[in-house]
Amino acid sequence: MEIALIHNNSLELGPMGFNVKYINADLEDLEVEERISPQSYTDLPIHFSDGLTHLLPIEKVIPEHDPKYHNIGNLTWEIIEEDNIPVKVRFAYPIVDKTLEEVKALRKQEVSPYRREKENTTITLDINGTSVQVSTSREERVLLASKLSAAPASCNYKFLSGWLEVTAENLQYIVSEIDKVVQAAFDWELAKLQEIDACTTIDEVYDVIVRELPEAIQPPVA
Repeated sequence: MEIALIHNNSLELGPMGFNVKYINADLEDLEVEERISPQSYTDLPIHFSDGLTHLLPIEKVIPEHDPKYHNIGNLTWEIIEEDNIPVKVRFAYPIVDKTLEEVKALRKQEVSPYRREKENTTITLDINGTSVQVSTSREERVLLASKLSAAPASCNYKFLSGWLEVTAENLQYIVSEIDKVVQAAFDWELAKLQEIDACTTIDEVYDVIVRELPEAIQPPVA
């Protein structure tokens, strides 16, 4: 249950949950003698003895809207009375249209996380006739670069698929193949950002496909 604390027709607290500690602290600040208990929520509305302070249930008015196209704006509030006695506080939330630039910014936020997924994957390479699985994670790239900088004639390296002796040329090849994957991920990100920027309507922005669905769960063609 959410409440509002009203004092002298001013909103002191709310909308908020029934927090006894906060409400009693505010009552003390307002020099109201009474205090509430955790069970007091069953007694709402509560009218305190000073005649100016009221703990009231709230009513939220949020018009139906599509979050893709609209935001909830800043609330307004009013005290609802019956027979000149406050009985509740009505909080009304206006609906505000999203701008094209706002929607573009929101969609762009979806791009980088998916690029990181594309960047951090597993590739299979042929090393001296042996098929090995290599992680393209940043940690693996740092480790390979460090190993390559040491310029070993050969060394034993532990891949996802197991140990294998590799040469400096092998390491260079692996780093090069990983770099292709990483660069492709960044190229994809840039292309998606440019695609979003080129949109001229909000619907076009939402039509941009950021995360591809696996073929097995692609929606049927209408």
